[in-house]
Amino acid sequence: MSRRIPLCFLLLLIACDGPTDDTDAGASDAGHDADVLPPRVHEELPTPEGLTAGVATVRIQAPVGIGTVGFAGFTEDPNPTPFSELFPGTTRSHGDLSFRAVALSRGDAFEVVFVRLDTVGVYQQLREAVLDEMETRIGRRLDESLIMAANHTHSGPGRMLQVPRGSPLNVAADNFFPEFYDGVVNAVADAVEMALDDRRPAELGLTVASTSAAHEDRRCENDSLPQIQESPDMPLVVVRREDRIDAIVASYGYHGTIQGYDALTLSGDMGSFVEERIEQRFDHPVTVLFFNSWGGDMAPSNPPESPTASGPMQPNGYDRMERLGEVVADAVMPEIAMMAFSSDHAIRARTYRVRLDTEVIGYDAETFNYPHGGLYCTGEGNCTDSTRVEGLDSACVTLNSRAGLPKQTLLSAGQVGDLFFVTAPGEWTTALAASVLDEVRSVSGGNAMFIGYAQDYTGYSTGLEDWWQGGYEASGAIWGPSQGDYLADRSREAFSTFFEAWTEPPWRQPAVVPAFSGYDGYELYVPESPVGLGTVSTDVTATVTSDDIVTFTVQGSDPWLGVPVASLESADGTAVMRSTGLPVDSHSHDLWVDLTVEPTYVDMERASERTFSWTFSFPVSHRAGSSMPDLAGGYRFRVSVPAEGGPTEVTTGTFTVM
Repeated sequence: MSRRIPLCFLLLLIACDGPTDDTDAGASDAGHDADVLPPRVHEELPTPEGLTAGVATVRIQAPVGIGTVGFAGFTEDPNPTPFSELFPGTTRSHGDLSFRAVALSRGDAFEVVFVRLDTVGVYQQLREAVLDEMETRIGRRLDESLIMAANHTHSGPGRMLQVPRGSPLNVAADNFFPEFYDGVVNAVADAVEMALDDRRPAELGLTVASTSAAHEDRRCENDSLPQIQESPDMPLVVVRREDRIDAIVASYGYHGTIQGYDALTLSGDMGSFVEERIEQRFDHPVTVLFFNSWGGDMAPSNPPESPTASGPMQPNGYDRMERLGEVVADAVMPEIAMMAFSSDHAIRARTYRVRLDTEVIGYDAETFNYPHGGLYCTGEGNCTDSTRVEGLDSACVTLNSRAGLPKQTLLSAGQVGDLFFVTAPGEWTTALAASVLDEVRSVSGGNAMFIGYAQDYTGYSTGLEDWWQGGYEASGAIWGPSQGDYLADRSREAFSTFFEAWTEPPWRQPAVVPAFSGYDGYELYVPESPVGLGTVSTDVTATVTSDDIVTFTVQGSDPWLGVPVASLESADGTAVMRSTGLPVDSHSHDLWVDLTVEPTYVDMERASERTFSWTFSFPVSHRAGSSMPDLAGGYRFRVSVPAEGGPTEVTTGTFTVM
């Protein structure tokens, strides 16, 4: 299903006229009138300590039933649940949603904490909430070093944006759900704290892998412009501790949104599939963070299936995502095999706040006259030549003050050895990102990495001439035709500021946009009582082949308590293990689980008791291969079912793979 029409409708709603909210307007102008500009002097840095690294993964406790973000599914039938209000509720979970963290440190002044989120984006108020929580926990603020970036899954949970009920922005992410949001903030902080606590002496390997086979150009409008259209670069940071690889940080331009809105699925989409397939190439557990660098003109490719592929066809692009995972793993693993490791690497990062509005960008009175931003100035894009689409900037959907968009954003710059990185708050085109990376390489003399969808979100960013070609991507620049070039200029200046160790950039930094507040004291969600807890209501088929999908249904608990986890066992109860040493279970993408409830939420919004039926689907084999062993003989599943008094376990019957 196309996302363009629904998102246009969404943003039309955002632009609807309404009474001005002074709180929103004040937040959007935060920091523009700071009284004192700190002096720009060089930092006095202490002597760095020895290199340490820590790794952590925390699952997102998103209930099946919450709506997703990224598409605006107004054409979809409503599916009300206790966890969704404006959006249709999800009905499926496929693999864990997670926050993954890798902390690199040579002392407090020399630190980078990478966090990859299974979300559509990051916004600065969420980051500030995590920083506040971490300051409470560890007694210091990680503002300079914390790099939070989303993989831009459109199948991640919503309801994390605090605006007044009735505000047009609610149509972008459903109404704010305070209890869930606080859980998200704490889970991100848990991942950061666990990674910091996990630090041990480490060595790093650094390189740039390359593949053009996992993405493709999706933007015809800029093909005629004399600029780079695609880059195969995939920088890698590989963490080794005690002579064993523990983590990989990678960044690649892919815009990994394969699943459609109508799938109603919670999933990390392409990014999480790629991480899993790289991890499965090892003989021990490894944590991979696969960042989405520039996705503004990229789309996932569709690698051809092997002529010898066999096994059941999976739904919703799962086979395609597994093939993409194999393509990326094929590019990564040879580079790691040749990698040299060292503990003698510089580690450092700095974060800068940048004013972002029509005034500071410097439009004249005739160009992009939208003081609170504008969007969807599309018309018809020009895909034939480089002629501008005239009048494009006067046909935008007007955003008003109720949108409450902060008129500022965040940029970070940093170093891991001879690999230097910059972040971008949204979806940049290849050419725009390349213009910054060229400067990073020129200034530093090293390799360069670009991390997109990071620290904040400002929509799409293209170059000036690219914007005037029109089309969907250009129309998503909130602050118009010069937004991309303005941010690219600031990014280059931010990197020079960082590299030359200045304390301040050569612009006036706005004050911090604070974390969301004022919503405490909310009523906690009370899980409903389950019927038949731990009952196998539909058992496995006794005999299957490698071309089958095994299904079974377990009656479990309210989804607020979590998704049941199914683990594959031999008929005698021995856990079936992967080549990585991890069990075959539904934390991975080897199973998916669908939820139905009786009575339905339509029939009864709240019930004294309800039947929660969780149906698992397990492909006996995968058409793109897997680290799961070839199955033959008798097997069963053991299911751990969350419950308020503690988990309960149940086993299915035995099925025989012929």
